Amino acid sequence: MRWTQTLLTTLRDAPAEAEIASHQLLLRAGLARKLTSGLYTFLPLGLRALRKVERIVREEMDRAGGLEILMPALQPPDLWEKSGRIQAAEDVLFHVKDHQDRRWILGPTHEEVVTSLVAGEVQSYRQLPRTLYQIQTKYRDEIRPRFGLMRAREFIMKDAYSFDTDETAAKKSYGAMVGAYRRIFERVGLDALQVEADTGVMGGASSHEFCVVAEIGEGELVTEEGGTYAAAIEKAEGKPAERSGVGGIMEKFPTPGIRTIADLEKKHGVLAQDQVKTLVFTNGKETILVLVRGDDEAQETKVGKVLGAGFRAAVDTEIKEAMGASPGSLGAVASTLAGKKVTVVADFALRGQTGMTTGANDNGFHFKGVDVERDLKIDTWADVRKVRQGDLSSGARSST
Repeated sequence: MRWTQTLLTTLRDAPAEAEIASHQLLLRAGLARKLTSGLYTFLPLGLRALRKVERIVREEMDRAGGLEILMPALQPPDLWEKSGRIQAAEDVLFHVKDHQDRRWILGPTHEEVVTSLVAGEVQSYRQLPRTLYQIQTKYRDEIRPRFGLMRAREFIMKDAYSFDTDETAAKKSYGAMVGAYRRIFERVGLDALQVEADTGVMGGASSHEFCVVAEIGEGELVTEEGGTYAAAIEKAEGKPAERSGVGGIMEKFPTPGIRTIADLEKKHGVLAQDQVKTLVFTNGKETILVLVRGDDEAQETKVGKVLGAGFRAAVDTEIKEAMGASPGSLGAVASTLAGKKVTVVADFALRGQTGMTTGANDNGFHFKGVDVERDLKIDTWADVRKVRQGDLSSGARSST
């Protein structure tokens, strides 16, 4: 084809909208053009590159035993209601109506559809295992589309689903997909790191992401220097810093004007690692206290898994009503919670800790010499802390 007959327009300068190098090159080389926020048209050369990637993905999926299908992008919402995921995924779902005022969902993923398909096609366990996959356009209502094709409202995705007779067979299918993914990334020239990840809206017991480390990544992952451990920040389980607590008798002491962990450290010399931080959550009916060490933070995703749907951070008025004290003086000492309808969740890092300091649920007072397991009301132990830089030798790193 002659140059004059193709559709190829290059740009001398990068458009102002392009924040990162890959987005700038995508537009300057004439591979794609933006229609509106989060929506792009692939031009001839861009489509050729896309088809090459698709070919590599298909070859490796077929090699791993996958069977390609193509499912509808338009899905009936009753499938999502039946699975119970329509509320959990509400923030990313596109809803549309037809001329008869019936509701439909533009598919962000296809677990419900493929399960319905297999339920009608597979009549016996002897027909398993089967791994079905597709390469299809997906739709997600991104709040803030960014970085060109990296975060868009409409995108092309390969999604695969295995159906197995038992957990052993499922792990074998999972392993086949891991191998396929590794070969795909190797063939396209990307140094991808396999990391443990939160299952999120998809659910399940195990999940991994293949991440490429980049300066512009919006997620974070942590790795162990010299080791094989890698995990997304919301999944990572690090070792808490060592501390030498001194046991003793719990005593109440005055702390007027204290509102934060830093205040108590500065004015009373109580190190953050020797404090118990008390966070208050509510669903309007129930109050839950989440406890972490003063030098730690709670990881939102982990807390959400423990508390379930509908919980949020309580505001000052709700805290005062439920606890009888204001932020800065809160704690879970059992004697101070008598008569209060609260549940207490404590992070594993607090287990066995002694010589701690925590709020007395009395404005302007704290307790010192606290033995966590002896003195606090703990209903549930859970991993709710956020892994910090240094917890795994090397710190958190941006990733995509």
